[in-house]
Amino acid sequence: MKDKEKPSSVVDLADRRPTPKELPAFAPPEPDPEETRTREEFWAAMAPFHDGLQQVEAELLSRLIRLVLPELKRLTLFPIRDVVRKPRGLPEKLLQEWEARLGSVPARIREAKWLDERAYPLERGDSIRGIEEARKEDSGVISGRTLYLLGDGRLGLIELSGLWKMKAPGQYDTLSTFADAELIEPLRAVKEFHLHDLVASLRYILWNDRGMSSGPPEADLELRRSRFTATVKDLSKAAIAYTDRIRRAGIGPV
Repeated sequence: MKDKEKPSSVVDLADRRPTPKELPAFAPPEPDPEETRTREEFWAAMAPFHDGLQQVEAELLSRLIRLVLPELKRLTLFPIRDVVRKPRGLPEKLLQEWEARLGSVPARIREAKWLDERAYPLERGDSIRGIEEARKEDSGVISGRTLYLLGDGRLGLIELSGLWKMKAPGQYDTLSTFADAELIEPLRAVKEFHLHDLVASLRYILWNDRGMSSGPPEADLELRRSRFTATVKDLSKAAIAYTDRIRRAGIGPV
């Protein structure tokens, strides 16, 4: 006897779902001219806050770097590679294993020749995560980045990756290496770091406040110091005026 409950192998065309090509095409609605105009006006008004201001900051940074560079030659500096890639208390083999985990792209980056050049760390921000609550034999991750000023005025941005391991209360060993490294322009530098922090670091070089000088100064040192100070004062006046105008722009009914 034929099984009446068995489903039919024939598909009813009425039950078939239409393919994407068979679905009706709907044209996107025409953009509202007024909405388009107000949107374009908004972004045009916002442009000076981003592109214009940062471009000026980049030009100021370049000018101050040129004033500082002769003094950079007098400082006791170390190759970037020697500072960043280092097992501090942990075995070299463990550092190599850590680098292998980072992948092939960081491995190629570590071959860059400019990493062997001596440079001054303008800005540094390292984070040793979890160390405050760590117990004996605990371990964790180190991450950070540093902006270096090379002897020829180039800027190198380093992304660091590493490992820490506790060995006693308040004592720990570390290792670190390059996760990323690239030469950047001053415009990128002021986007990544605050200009006033970069200017403060440049002053340390020009006035040798950290006591790392290893030779006599250039004959025009005082002149360059004077120009540096004058530029910073002009920048300060402009910042005060800018801040005041921004404050007044925000006063009024909302």
